[in-house]
Amino acid sequence: MKVPVKLLAVFSLLISIPIFYFGWKKFLRTELPSLPEQSAFANKQNNLLPGSYYEVSIPPVKNDQYLSADYRIWIPDGMQKVRGLIIKQHGCGDAAAATGLDHANDLQWQALAVKHQLALVGTKLPTGDRPCESWALINYGSGGAFLKALDALADKSQHSELKTVPWVLWGHSGGADWVAQMLQQYPDRTIAVIAARGGGFTLLGTNPIIAGIPVLFALGEKDKEAVVETQERPKQAFLRYRKINAPWALASEANTAHETGDTRLLAIPYFDALLTLRLPKNGKYLRPIDRTQGWLGDISTRKIAPTNEYQGYPQQAAWLPNEETARKWQEYVTTGKISPTQKPTTPTDLRATRISANEVLLTWHFTINQEIGLPSFRIYRDNSLIATLQGQQHNFGDAAEPPNVVLEFRDKNSTNNAVYTVAAFNALGESVSRSAELISSISLPNYSH
Repeated sequence: MKVPVKLLAVFSLLISIPIFYFGWKKFLRTELPSLPEQSAFANKQNNLLPGSYYEVSIPPVKNDQYLSADYRIWIPDGMQKVRGLIIKQHGCGDAAAATGLDHANDLQWQALAVKHQLALVGTKLPTGDRPCESWALINYGSGGAFLKALDALADKSQHSELKTVPWVLWGHSGGADWVAQMLQQYPDRTIAVIAARGGGFTLLGTNPIIAGIPVLFALGEKDKEAVVETQERPKQAFLRYRKINAPWALASEANTAHETGDTRLLAIPYFDALLTLRLPKNGKYLRPIDRTQGWLGDISTRKIAPTNEYQGYPQQAAWLPNEETARKWQEYVTTGKISPTQKPTTPTDLRATRISANEVLLTWHFTINQEIGLPSFRIYRDNSLIATLQGQQHNFGDAAEPPNVVLEFRDKNSTNNAVYTVAAFNALGESVSRSAELISSISLPNYSH
């Protein structure tokens, strides 16, 4: 896919704007202590969602403009054949690239992968002192590097199907433009696309070949980063393609700027619905979208309705695959927050092990799902709250934070015969485990976390 020279100059200026304050959300929320990233037990594996990680690096060659390219894939255990890929492409700048591989470690996204027998891919494409288009334009080498990475990961994981399986594409900022180009270059492999805070610059005119592929532009209502790139171009592309009945959507997250905010809480059910509709159980080809089905959302009034009951102008409305995503879209564009529909499941297999005279190690299990991911936990001793621990969160660009986590807690002020419970909680309440009394004494390796 070639990008016109004049457009390339503008695109270069806009997507080269760095995001210096990548972790700003940390300073706006009350920080809770995090769960540990390393187990107190030597060689203990994280079994929250069992799977294997593989990494490869693809150095630039010949005319490639990108600086370096690294890729990490997570494949669920027990999967004989991968049916597809979730590809998450970070945005511009070295701060975004620094946590790019951690997208593959995200438990909430991994839960979606498990449901549909997919693998989850994170990338790392730094820029150094180069402009962002050195990788954000796929014909500068990053598109070919990605395909080479899939070939190498297929060999390394012994999943040869990775070379040909279809994918869903998610990108933020400069990554949104990257996934928009991949959509145009590889329409036969693309199930659906989410372009967050960008994605419209290379979508020139209309192309009937991609008009049947669902696309969601997720903008930030207060996003002032390169407004033409992050606001105007996506809106223009959306309207052009809706005029030819493309199943495309536009969602402007209320009260949110360039950060991804609650985008994942719309993106995951959106992809879930479209994977169900398009990914074939048997056969090679993706199933087409029935555009007479689904729901429509009015961009101005934020009202939603099934397609056959919609009262406005369908060609100006966001197309959404089902009622669930339509209602989440409505929350997203109205308040910028998507509320949970369920409490977390109850922690199980709680064990309390004495490791010194005054210290007890608690371990437990939690079942991850795609709506909640890994929530926060409250630790109770003898029915009194002694600690609140933050679960896995996400950063400015939606990468997992922290990337690795184990369900353990050390109580350094334990009492004799103490009884412990652990509760998982969210805005709807908490689910409390069965109590665990002290069961044994052990010696731990000589390190702490």
